[in-house]
Amino acid sequence: MIKDTEILATNDVMFKIILGDPRHSRLLIHFLNAAIKSETPITSVEITNTELTPEYVWQKGSRLDVRAKTQNGELINVEMQCGADRHMAARALFYWSRMFAGQIEVSDQYYKLKRTISINILDFRLFDDERYWRKGHITDDETKRNITELLEMQFIELNKLRQVEKESPITFWVEFFRDPYSKSVKALCDYVPEIKEAKQIYEKAKSDPKARALIETREKALRDYTNDIACAKDEGKAEGKIEMVLELLRAGVDVDIIAQTSGLSIEEIESLRNKQ
Repeated sequence: MIKDTEILATNDVMFKIILGDPRHSRLLIHFLNAAIKSETPITSVEITNTELTPEYVWQKGSRLDVRAKTQNGELINVEMQCGADRHMAARALFYWSRMFAGQIEVSDQYYKLKRTISINILDFRLFDDERYWRKGHITDDETKRNITELLEMQFIELNKLRQVEKESPITFWVEFFRDPYSKSVKALCDYVPEIKEAKQIYEKAKSDPKARALIETREKALRDYTNDIACAKDEGKAEGKIEMVLELLRAGVDVDIIAQTSGLSIEEIESLRNKQ
């Protein structure tokens, strides 16, 4: 059983309940307009992946992201990532490319491709500097101008924000996801109705048995997934060590030296020798 204090707004099930539910899409619109600077503000979105069932949540490798299409046809993916992943930039680009390429069929014309934006909210430090928010495009190395506006990637590192800025609505959301009960969020609820509603949804979900069941299911799936990866790595290390020992035996290296190098006992090494 998960305690109330353990259900964070950064939990990906909770994140999707808050921003990925078509019933309160105005929250997603507010967030997107805060993150995406555009000459034409987003006025409507179609959330294209609304699945949030026990079967889907239980899938160990599934991504509980929020995918949406704006009134202008722009494709946007928003994902909350809590576990540290040093390959996050490559992962984000991979999923961006799939979404971008999936817009057209082989026979379609390239002019049909729409701007595709990947927004990655990270509850860990990915980059070395202290900027909490960065945007990336494909640019000309010399002029630094964008070669195309069709690609945009954003990374928001929650724990790097130093203060909420009234002129920067994205900081409202960063502070909310960091701590829905902070003094700053309490103040924001007085004049930002979207943050107030997000907090109400968060509190309601924590007291909803169905939502809690989904959150607990997700936590178990993520733990199992992490354990599966760790076991696979351990098995890979063991296989690598065995191959190293066999190579040393073939080279005629003394068993005592192999034991000191590999950490295996002489009996284990002799057993491997007999199985060659």
